[in-house]
Amino acid sequence: MKRTILKDVGIGLCFLLSTGTIYAQNYPRKVKNAQGIEVTYQSNYKGRVRPGHLLMTVSGDRVSLTNVWPEQNDRPDPRPEDKTPVTGSYIDYTTRQAYRRAELPNGQVISAVTPFEFGKGFTQTGEGKHLGMNCKILRTSINSNTIEVWYTNDIPFRGTPQANVGVPDGLVLRVVRNGDMIQEATHITPLKKGKDVLPQSWGKSMDAADYQYTINQSGVITIPVFDQQSICFNNTKLPEVLKEGVQYSAGGGTILLKKVKLPDYVKNRTVFAEVVQYSDGDAYDRTGSVFLIPESKRLSFLDAMRDLKKVPSFHSENMDYHGLISTAEYDVPLELMRFFTGFGVRKFNYNKVKGQDWVDSVLYKMEVTPLAEKLEGEAWIGAYIGNWDAKGHRLSLKLKYYPDEEHRVYNTLPLFNTVNYLEQAGQPYPIFMRQDSLIVKFTLKEPAKNARLYYLTTGHGGWGGGDEFNQKPNTLYLDGEKVISFVPWRDDCGTYRNWNPCSGNFSNGLSSSDLSRSNWCPGTVTNPEYIYLGDLEAGEHSITVKIPQVLLKGKVIVIGVSRVHLFINVNSFVLR
Repeated sequence: MKRTILKDVGIGLCFLLSTGTIYAQNYPRKVKNAQGIEVTYQSNYKGRVRPGHLLMTVSGDRVSLTNVWPEQNDRPDPRPEDKTPVTGSYIDYTTRQAYRRAELPNGQVISAVTPFEFGKGFTQTGEGKHLGMNCKILRTSINSNTIEVWYTNDIPFRGTPQANVGVPDGLVLRVVRNGDMIQEATHITPLKKGKDVLPQSWGKSMDAADYQYTINQSGVITIPVFDQQSICFNNTKLPEVLKEGVQYSAGGGTILLKKVKLPDYVKNRTVFAEVVQYSDGDAYDRTGSVFLIPESKRLSFLDAMRDLKKVPSFHSENMDYHGLISTAEYDVPLELMRFFTGFGVRKFNYNKVKGQDWVDSVLYKMEVTPLAEKLEGEAWIGAYIGNWDAKGHRLSLKLKYYPDEEHRVYNTLPLFNTVNYLEQAGQPYPIFMRQDSLIVKFTLKEPAKNARLYYLTTGHGGWGGGDEFNQKPNTLYLDGEKVISFVPWRDDCGTYRNWNPCSGNFSNGLSSSDLSRSNWCPGTVTNPEYIYLGDLEAGEHSITVKIPQVLLKGKVIVIGVSRVHLFINVNSFVLR
């Protein structure tokens, strides 16, 4: 009895396998009298099948390509600002042109046309079979990617799922990129009647590069904050009454300030701050900063800009340093980006140095997604460049929100910020670290998982024994226990020589802008350190920062400038 069962199963398997083989080999017969075909393509990467599929419709000498995605009934309808372009690709073998068309979320229709020649750029490397049909295997290379294209002439139709890699004179059944990314036909359906597969309208025509750029940028939310605004020393003070959308100057003129409307949903966005700066008269390298002013407490940095003594202070060595640390009634500015201007970009580009080609302006672009939780709704956004020049600098600022998969969003707790934003309005330098430490206490209402410090530090001031040109350890303590000790430093400043037309040339062949510095370079952004703290219990905690400073002939010649924010990860991280 067992023998009979096994025999029957064996026969059944052979029958199924044979049927599948015969079915694949009969595609030429199945489409013999068809007026068109539909080809379904499935993609996989390293053996993992990707969701959805591509449907290619062939009618005569015309082809349309449509992406078909699986229904996601559990997802809510996307908000207008989160919608994606509806795109389509088309091929006309008669005119030998490939078309791309898109309907943008704003309703605009754009298109691009690319002529092609049959087989251009290919080298035949072999033959094979797919879906039971004979294929020629061609090879090409695009941007260092090796691509194999399998096509057949066994059936009288032409089409390809990827016209951008080249168009052979036949039906493409398989495309292999770098050996592990595969797009292949899974089945072919005959069509009894032909149909017009090209759209009736093409909208605005543009070249391929502009088309792709427009597609990529269509989902980006750009918030313009400042546009080539002067930021200079002019004794300007912040008025008592502030209006939304109005730009203000404060801190002696070295701070720009505006209340802006930001997106109201950021969990599916990657956020960048983008600054463009050039000199309008100041020849020197200066500290720059972009910041947000939290307003959830009784006092904010808006109050400090009007009267510094209204906000809490940090007392050290018989000196009160106002506005540097957060307390129960005051939050320090939340720094988004710290940058450093080059020496005299644009204004002093007439200085000629052989071999140097000065830039017209400097772009500083930095991801600020970890602070996204604060970058939604309405917020006061500020920009600072410390200088004493009557013409100073010109600054533009944009915040850009790029579409992304939903990601973790941190709860952000500002702890301290020692950037001397109000130096030109009389704020004293924070020199307490020569004999003291920076200590800030904070309270968590509930336990925090995977807490980390967002820590940014730069040293400034003085040659010889000063912080700017000397390596100084930064040591941090959590609740009295040492967390980390490290030396912040930059050795790559010479890379940015073309950002610094006024930095001078020394007799040894170097320039000032070439010299290594305490975690910054003229014409660059300084990156923060992410310092892992682990799980924190609810209750009171303290952060202590120690940075040695130098005392020279009774005077401090260094400024240890640091800022820290506490990140609390309250969301799970999912790899997709």
